[in-house]
Amino acid sequence: MDQSGEGTSRRHFLSMAGAAATSATLAQVMTGAVPAFAAPATDGLTRPVRKVDNGKTVAILGAGPAGLASAIRFSEAGYRVTVLEAQNRVGGRTLTARPGVEISEVGADGSVQRQTCQFDPNLYLNLGAGRIPYWNRRVLDFCRRHKVPLEPYIHTTTANLYQTDKAWGGTPKPNRRIANDTRGYIAEYLTQALQKGTQAEDGLTPAQRERFGNLLVEFGALDPTDRSYVGSTRSGLARTPTVLQMEEPVDPLLLKDLLASEFWEDNFYQDSKFHWHTTSFQPVGGMDSIWHRAAAALPDGTITYEAPVHEIALDGTGVSVNWTEGGTERSQRFDYCLSNIPMSVLRKQVTLRNFSDDFLSAVRNTPFADACKVGWQANQRFWESDKYQIYGGISRIDHEIEQIWYPSNDYFSATGKGTLTGAYNQYENAVALGNRPHQERLSVARTAATKLHDEFASNAVVPDRLGMSIAWKRVPYQLGAWADWHGNDPEHKKMYSTVLYPQGENSFFVIGDQVSALPGWQEGALMSAEWACEWIIDGKRAVRRPVKQAPDARSLTT
Repeated sequence: MDQSGEGTSRRHFLSMAGAAATSATLAQVMTGAVPAFAAPATDGLTRPVRKVDNGKTVAILGAGPAGLASAIRFSEAGYRVTVLEAQNRVGGRTLTARPGVEISEVGADGSVQRQTCQFDPNLYLNLGAGRIPYWNRRVLDFCRRHKVPLEPYIHTTTANLYQTDKAWGGTPKPNRRIANDTRGYIAEYLTQALQKGTQAEDGLTPAQRERFGNLLVEFGALDPTDRSYVGSTRSGLARTPTVLQMEEPVDPLLLKDLLASEFWEDNFYQDSKFHWHTTSFQPVGGMDSIWHRAAAALPDGTITYEAPVHEIALDGTGVSVNWTEGGTERSQRFDYCLSNIPMSVLRKQVTLRNFSDDFLSAVRNTPFADACKVGWQANQRFWESDKYQIYGGISRIDHEIEQIWYPSNDYFSATGKGTLTGAYNQYENAVALGNRPHQERLSVARTAATKLHDEFASNAVVPDRLGMSIAWKRVPYQLGAWADWHGNDPEHKKMYSTVLYPQGENSFFVIGDQVSALPGWQEGALMSAEWACEWIIDGKRAVRRPVKQAPDARSLTT
């Protein structure tokens, strides 16, 4: 589909992009000279060597990460691959907003709400997946093989802010003050307990007790004389040093205020968790760059866009698929079929024939979580000013919007402009925010963000017309953010075990992060593609047995 209206086909653009320099191609995308959804930076792309056609056919339903990774693998192995994508773009929930990109949502009453991104050229915002942690080895390897340039993603800086109305009169406090003052008080109290303890009680020898005490002094930056916490430059400086003014620590926050704030309830320590380690990466130019490169690596004509599937029927040793293409009903039988269609969509929009009752029940009942994002173009990178000194990372707030992400790219931009994720929430807060119309979401996000940065009060600095929002439960062909598996729920274990394994004569697979140990992650999507491809292409068929535990989606995504 040609979003620019200038008659340039997507496939023609991808061919052009393969011969263009990265910066020039990106500039074309941003200025609208080519479709806004098209792939920047496919230069240097080498299509993989493929085996001789083996005569086998495979339908892949959905051009999200799992679908595209599977399509490449099957194509390399000599299969005839057909990818049917209901939307006019690749990537699924890996969606990057750039100038001209349109987002559609369907309300509860069936009305359609549309937004068109009006960011300045060269600015973008990831409205879906936003980072690639170092442990996402499949995604990182995929980027390496397809020559997707990466740059660091900053998860946390000590200058990031936390705000709550429960303490400090609602004034936001830097991460460094909360984190280090809390450590100081904990160390002081442990020191007091250590001094009162005995070897009979805690098993520590006098030498071990002394070492433990020394550890606590360093851990909490305690006064080495009386081992009390009186503050530290770790928490920041009271004023800027000069040749006459030496460093002086800021006064410590009071313990009673730290406790009143309940800051730990708002994901303050997220970067201590394995899945959100601060060493992460992002593709240069937007997360969907990965999947545009993947699409460009496939043979011409592999992907059919705007081709929603409406029926899937198991057919002995094969699978029949019916879809709509250009207003015409199409039907074809394939040897294999991999469905990257979210089960939230599959149960509402696709007729399933000859599937087991357990499978149909799992498709009907697998819950999907809500998630929302709000994004802004800011005409000043005020967060990087002397006032805040924030370069990347996440500020958190005890509010419906939950968090603000600062860009990890374009520092010291000549234009002085940048994009911010002005809200990102899941589950209950996402239900509340997602039920609001777009303009109301912007209003709620702006009001809350003003508690962190008063610059948000200015429409000239953060214009409403440059705000974007998305509620994934309302996006056609998505209808949710991820499969909301509950790890120890017996019914969820049964459903997950059912959809994990193929249907028919090993001819139909559900793929995507919805059937992986990592719901909500691109790594999970590639994991599921790997599982299906190994089963079919490599013949590595697992023994069918119930899983001991389903994924714990909430802990993996929040």
